Amino acid sequence: MDYLLIVAEHLTASQPPSPRNLKYAVLHLQAAAEVLLKARLQLEHWSLVFKDPALANRRKFEDGDFESCTTSSALTRLRQIANITIDEKSIKAIETLSKSRNALQHYGLKTSARAVESRAAQVLDFLITFVHDQLLPELPGTEVDKVIGDLDYAGEKLRTIRSFMDTRLKRLAGELRDVRHRTLKCRECDQWGIVVGDGNSSVSCHFCHVLWGPAETMLHSWVITEENWLGVEIDVCPDCDHQALVADYVRVAEAPEKRCTLCFFCGIKG
Repeated sequence: MDYLLIVAEHLTASQPPSPRNLKYAVLHLQAAAEVLLKARLQLEHWSLVFKDPALANRRKFEDGDFESCTTSSALTRLRQIANITIDEKSIKAIETLSKSRNALQHYGLKTSARAVESRAAQVLDFLITFVHDQLLPELPGTEVDKVIGDLDYAGEKLRTIRSFMDTRLKRLAGELRDVRHRTLKCRECDQWGIVVGDGNSSVSCHFCHVLWGPAETMLHSWVITEENWLGVEIDVCPDCDHQALVADYVRVAEAPEKRCTLCFFCGIKG
């Protein structure tokens, strides 16, 4: 819980968070995710936190002298063995956080602060709910009040972050009102902020300001980060003659539940 409180404080120390605050927020958030997920896994059976449960040793477990599973493996085991429902969006946010943590630890902040903040807020939200639903019921009565107090504090900080984000999103909604039919969700911040269809001008996210490059370059980067991207075909657009048309696959802000045809160069939507 201490990790979560530190994360909440770093994310709300300033707006936007400074690179230093973001660095330590991500480092502590990754630690919190790993500890809390494995705490629930341990409730299922202590051997499940070992990298290889078949080699689990009780004495090594009690001494803390063993190699534990990865965060990704913990998520898989919680879903498949403990039968806990964890939505794909949360899993993706946690996995993205892990990558950010490694990059931050070795190279410093190399991506947009807004993107890191957005992803961190998603993970913090997930972990607060996870503790409340999966761990709190298992705690002895003497510890429950303390944890509830910590959860309330972290939740209050999270609402502050959401307030800042909601303000930016409302402003962004006004700016992009007329281009929702060609606005995509950003892979970095998970917000509807990428507008394509302006020729070969450089594309960036209006929310987190991550630069994706010229339209056709951006298209290839976008396609290979799509799930099941091997089935995505890029065709020549009949309107602008550029090879930038993705048929029956793109989701846009105007109707996110449906897939449509869109030219990333001229913005023609079908």
